[in-house]
Amino acid sequence: MDEATVKVYRFDPSMDKEPRYETFQVPIAAWKNRRVIDVISYIYENFAPDLSFREPCRQGICGACTMMVNKKQVLACTAIAEQEMLIEPQTKYPVLKDLIVDQPKAADDAATTSMDAA
Repeated sequence: MDEATVKVYRFDPSMDKEPRYETFQVPIAAWKNRRVIDVISYIYENFAPDLSFREPCRQGICGACTMMVNKKQVLACTAIAEQEMLIEPQTKYPVLKDLIVDQPKAADDAATTSMDAA
């Protein structure tokens, strides 16, 4: 029971007609007291080398690793992993592949929001 069950959204528009989910069993050493991005990296390195995701800064600064974990928007580089996780891309942007969304569109929205708040 020490394994984590991680369900990951998968979609490659060049090959898939519809999104699908893959479920992975991750050992305790790879998820307990780790960040979500560490778990995704473990899945990539051990089970799904074709999984696409972003992890540029790993410091909670750039926001490129923003995704949905258990239906909540988080930065994968700062959010603590849980024993049961549903990992999906951000919902309001077009998915380019798997957990990667159209970042320029996301950045444009962030800039507009910032200007509106000023």
